[in-house]
Amino acid sequence: MAISLENTSLTDSLCQALRGQIISGQIEPGQKLSEVWVAGHFEVARPTAKAGLDRLTNEGLLRRGRRQTAVVPQMAAADINDIYFAREPIEARAVRTLAERAAVPRDAERALALMGVAAQLDQHADHASADVALHRALVAATGSARLQRMHETVMGESQLCIVQVRSHVGLDLAELTATHAAILDAIRAGDPDAAEQALHNDLDGCRETLLSDVARRESSLSGASS
Repeated sequence: MAISLENTSLTDSLCQALRGQIISGQIEPGQKLSEVWVAGHFEVARPTAKAGLDRLTNEGLLRRGRRQTAVVPQMAAADINDIYFAREPIEARAVRTLAERAAVPRDAERALALMGVAAQLDQHADHASADVALHRALVAATGSARLQRMHETVMGESQLCIVQVRSHVGLDLAELTATHAAILDAIRAGDPDAAEQALHNDLDGCRETLLSDVARRESSLSGASS
């Protein structure tokens, strides 16, 4: 029996383009993405469209049930609390491990620099991307493939809910950059307790911002329907 092999490079390109449009908000929360629509919009074959949708669903950037069209999720309070509940022990373990080595990953330094540039230009989507890249770099630098796999299961959703909020809540991007710099400073100083506390300060602040936005959105919808 013949086995159909996925065109990996084409699927990778499709995922990158589709991911970019979801993260930037060009494809909005609630929008449905069928295989036919994706194939036509990106001029790819339907098997490639299906492979791309499957991959982004696994990343958490899309959701769908059995035989349902994929949709960009609008994160609810329960989603946000669960995402950060899952992130905290993974990332705390990572920053403590790195602080014990007093080793700041180059990729994390690079991401922090990009956050600084994005803050100066007031580019919220770019800042969010660099923010997520910094956290990914910290976990990757532990050298644990399993820890990194666990982390990746929540980071797509985390980036999605961050970018859905940051562009319209008036966040101080320079202050957020400084919060992340504190994590790297504590790692560099070889202080695991300070590194973990700086991480919690960042994650707790982000979670509270996201939850406040959900509450405002729900209040607005309730007011509009009354």
